[in-house]
Amino acid sequence: MNKLQELLQEKFPDTQIVKLKDYTTKIAGISKVRYGDNCTDRNYCEISLNNVDEYGVIYIPDDYKEPAPANSTALINQTLYENDLIILHRGKIGKMGIIGSNYSKRVVGNNSMIRLQFTHDRKKDTPWFVMQYLQLPYVQEYIHTYIPSSGSASRKILNPEVLSNLPIPLFKECGGRYRKTLLNKKALRIKAKSLSEKFDSLSTLYSQAEDESVSMGVSHVSELESAFNDDRLELDELCKIESLFDKYTDM
Repeated sequence: MNKLQELLQEKFPDTQIVKLKDYTTKIAGISKVRYGDNCTDRNYCEISLNNVDEYGVIYIPDDYKEPAPANSTALINQTLYENDLIILHRGKIGKMGIIGSNYSKRVVGNNSMIRLQFTHDRKKDTPWFVMQYLQLPYVQEYIHTYIPSSGSASRKILNPEVLSNLPIPLFKECGGRYRKTLLNKKALRIKAKSLSEKFDSLSTLYSQAEDESVSMGVSHVSELESAFNDDRLELDELCKIESLFDKYTDM
């Protein structure tokens, strides 16, 4: 029994621990589509894991440039499908994203990626569960520990076998409810991040206003009462927001 499996049994004592390959039909490296003499097909897009939205879905950027012609047979074999999970196996190992549904052309990856295809009964929730699981710090630590390397940490390459045999808690599909719940949690995190950035900007503005109060005290004495009332209204609104914040952080 390896360390990750022991940890999982501690965290999920009433849950069976299986292997990632039990959820999939394929865990394999992605092959090139541009090779040989029969490269004439441009009807495709090559994805990049630099283009993953905040929800974890891979997108094609608006400024995407048409790729070089590819081998038609290779394109057929390497086309990616909705809910495939794509993982970078070199460079920033662990970078990943899910194939979405709204692409104008068929999409393929490149040979720096590993593709996980899920069984037909595990298409709605399991890809999202697996993606979140693989990003857990203790799972990432385990993966990096067991990645074969060619002499240095910077040259480690994740291989499909490591992923295939990765211990993972038994997960049951629930009609898309897990996916919807997860996306809501992601939306909350995204909104919280946005609010944090806005409040940082607001704090800077108020700091500047403090400095400007010197000028107001010297040259705009007649405006002091109005400024005081306006500031009190803003402070009351911020107190309401703080109260709402406390409500959710104390839960």
